[in-house]
Amino acid sequence: MAEQSKPAPRGKRERLTQAAVDLAHRQGYRNTTLAHLAEAADVPLGNIYYYFKSKDDIGRAILDQRMGEIAQMQAALAELPTPLERLLGFVEATINNAPLVAERGCPLGSLSAEMAREDGDWTGPAKGLLGGPMAWMEKQFGQMGREEDAADLALQLQSSLQGASILAHSLGDPALLVREGRRLQKWLGALAADSPG
Repeated sequence: MAEQSKPAPRGKRERLTQAAVDLAHRQGYRNTTLAHLAEAADVPLGNIYYYFKSKDDIGRAILDQRMGEIAQMQAALAELPTPLERLLGFVEATINNAPLVAERGCPLGSLSAEMAREDGDWTGPAKGLLGGPMAWMEKQFGQMGREEDAADLALQLQSSLQGASILAHSLGDPALLVREGRRLQKWLGALAADSPG
């Protein structure tokens, strides 16, 4: 087999999916048309139907992509040795996204809220966009020795991050999310110091 000197171009379905993810974050899933998608992915409009039979199929592809991104982040954080470091890393990733969140909103929170208002068969799984990370946080708190209040702590962490994301987006100020993220990192450190074991 001959060596390829340059990487193969991304497939049309992958380009369409990535364009759909980007458009849904920039202008909302509901406001994204097939024509927008065709233009953004540089694919003829008629070809979209070969890959996606309906807009609901596009919604499922967007959801699958975002859920895959969550899984990748959790896999990367799993390499860190302690639950505290993993939680701190999660918050740091949110802080690093502050400029994008201030401009367009939280990619997961915005999509989750919008999909909750839709009627597609993916609206139930869309709850995993925020619920999945919150369950992961609960597991980390449990591993820190906080089994009894792990669910409450996960709720507090997710609520604080999402609330700060909404404020940063609404006010166009990424510093708000950074400030809350740094406060949460100190809070996590104090919790770990007070945790049994």
